[in-house]
Amino acid sequence: MGPGPGRGWSVAISIALVAAMLAAAMIPWWPIYESPAFFAAAGAAILAGCGIGLAGARWSWPAWLVAVAVVAAYLVLGVPVAVPDRALFGVLPTPDGLVELVAGAALSWKQLVTIAVPVGSYQALLVPPFLLGLVASTVAVTIALRTNRPAAAALPPALLLVAGIALGVVHDDFALEAGLAFFVAAVAWFVRIGIADRRAIAGGRRVETTLADARRVLGASALVAVALVGATAAAVALPTPPRSVVRAELQPPFEPNDHDSPLAGFRTAFAPDSADEPMLDVRGLPEGAGLVVAVLDTYDGIVYSVGGSDGSGPSGRFSRVPYRLDQPVDGGTTERIDVAVEGYRDVWVPGIGRLERIEFAGPRADRLAESYFYNDATGTGAVVDGLRSGDRYVADSVVPASPSDLASLEPGTSVMPPLPELPARLVDLIDEWAPATATPGERLAGVIEGFHRDGYVSHGLEGEEPSRSGHALDRIEELVTEQPMVGDGEQYAVAAALMAREIGFPARVVVGYLPGPGSERDASTGSVRFTSADRQAWIEVQTSDGAWLPIDPNPVPRPIPEREPEQAKVVSRPESVLPPPAERTPLVDDDAGPGSTPDGGDDGDDWLQAMFAGLEITGIVLVGAVALCSPFLAIVVAKLRRRRLRRRAPTAVERIEGGWLEFADSAADYGYAIVPTATRAEQAATVGGLAPLVLASVVDRAVYAPGGPGHGDDHRVWETVDELRRRLGVSRSTRDRLRAAISLNSLGGYAVSRRGVRS
Repeated sequence: MGPGPGRGWSVAISIALVAAMLAAAMIPWWPIYESPAFFAAAGAAILAGCGIGLAGARWSWPAWLVAVAVVAAYLVLGVPVAVPDRALFGVLPTPDGLVELVAGAALSWKQLVTIAVPVGSYQALLVPPFLLGLVASTVAVTIALRTNRPAAAALPPALLLVAGIALGVVHDDFALEAGLAFFVAAVAWFVRIGIADRRAIAGGRRVETTLADARRVLGASALVAVALVGATAAAVALPTPPRSVVRAELQPPFEPNDHDSPLAGFRTAFAPDSADEPMLDVRGLPEGAGLVVAVLDTYDGIVYSVGGSDGSGPSGRFSRVPYRLDQPVDGGTTERIDVAVEGYRDVWVPGIGRLERIEFAGPRADRLAESYFYNDATGTGAVVDGLRSGDRYVADSVVPASPSDLASLEPGTSVMPPLPELPARLVDLIDEWAPATATPGERLAGVIEGFHRDGYVSHGLEGEEPSRSGHALDRIEELVTEQPMVGDGEQYAVAAALMAREIGFPARVVVGYLPGPGSERDASTGSVRFTSADRQAWIEVQTSDGAWLPIDPNPVPRPIPEREPEQAKVVSRPESVLPPPAERTPLVDDDAGPGSTPDGGDDGDDWLQAMFAGLEITGIVLVGAVALCSPFLAIVVAKLRRRRLRRRAPTAVERIEGGWLEFADSAADYGYAIVPTATRAEQAATVGGLAPLVLASVVDRAVYAPGGPGHGDDHRVWETVDELRRRLGVSRSTRDRLRAAISLNSLGGYAVSRRGVRS
């Protein structure tokens, strides 16, 4: 039987240690929510579960009654803490809240692993940690207080910990903290069980436990500590492979290929009957920035699309974003836009940059929030039912800085979907505008300058120069072959993206709105109203620092000259392979000191980094050493506390009796076979020598004499006890003295009478 409910202080310690394990098991759940509402749900679950387990042990409830209490607690507390948006005044359950709570017990698990994190208190997604925490805490406390194997109370918190890891995210910030916290709490519980077993008394009999049991507890704790330290050191020294969790194995419910490519209907925006129709009213749009409808990164030679033909790859995976995303700034700025939808109707949600947080407003706010999906690889958002007039939303996003000098850019390293074979004329034009002898940035700048210089804009409308729609390879070849070059954003963006990819830059097409002649900016509010004719397409290229920078290849609209008669124009391509670049000789700075390196680095930096790495490893080793020694320190502290209480007992008789108990316990720790039912004289004879026999006689006289002990007898007894304890260890080795200090033999009681203060 574990620490039973018969003793208040014992029960309090047991519940506190179980609650500590449960709290440590909740740490991996935090990155999923990152909201104060999580603390309310987790805390309520642990407190309610511990209370139910304690009540069941106190009044001997049957299992069915404990289960009923768990269900009742789930229904009463679940809405305020797990579905707070549906609670009346924040504390009272509502019918809608109860429906979501009950449904969440079965449905929230799948929703949790198919949604972007953190989720905050969105819908009923706090149900999993609340329900698991409630059940785990109830079962753990019940095992701790009502079974003969209280050590098994660590299993429910361990399962809660594993569930948090499996349902969570690939997040390493709390890995060491969670593991170390749970380890310390579990070791404290096992030490508690070992001490309680040694001190348990049933019907006047001491419940026998062997020293081997205690050694097994300490041995297991030591092995876990060593494993923790070794794993931590390996994590520092070795590269960390990607961790697989449940959410990484599930496909999101939104499929971008169920919808037409945003570039496919590009020309319809310029039709005479819709060109002047207001589409979106945007407040907070940075000066000169574009409003992105969608980012397209996959091209099959016919259509540029989002996520490829099968929706595979990072760009095809959309997930729900109920709360916020943590985006690195990386030289950009965080901007907030307020978008009011007017004539715009599409599933794609316009925005700027990398989304951090979005909040919908208007009559359909809840419905839009529930059906919003986002792809963080491309920065594209969508709602399943589509936006329509009257919808509104506020979005916080990280906007990258526009490139000031294309020639200085270096290509990024992202792996893009493969391209079909490009037309020969397109490759020839790259060689004409951007010779291979130039740097990648200079070649990219040459391509963009070529489009701005030689290109002309026409949407093929009535009264305009003929210009065929579409962006298949044959249309792109026609664009770069005819003179003059005539097209619109649909063709220029695709051609520029293909040429940038050929040069070596990861590139993709962006469809959105750019401020133009038809857009209006309100001077008082700063809002920009986009019309249908402000539709535009441009490209993004990734640079060596990983940022995706917007580049507009579209020429400025201007009069189109007469078409030149068709004639073959041959562009000579290099006939020979370019010679390898000359080996660069590092520049030597004559003013550099003797400690500097050719690349400008400083050996001092290397020493500083090595020092910090050494300090980090030393800190980890020290933490592991403390964790390894914590069970033994707990035993030593328990003995010191027991000794202090005995020596400061309220009466002289109790202090004298406590002194004998201290001597008998010390002898037991040194291996003497002290029998609990023996008299003090018999126990003294077991130790041997005249001094223990004299002390036993003095203690018996002080305890049983009619006149009681004399003045100062308690002090003299304790002085004698200290001397005898010193003699017990003086002839022993240091190893034997250490083993006695951490021995569990005395933590249970060996003397006949325990009327004195007990620890």
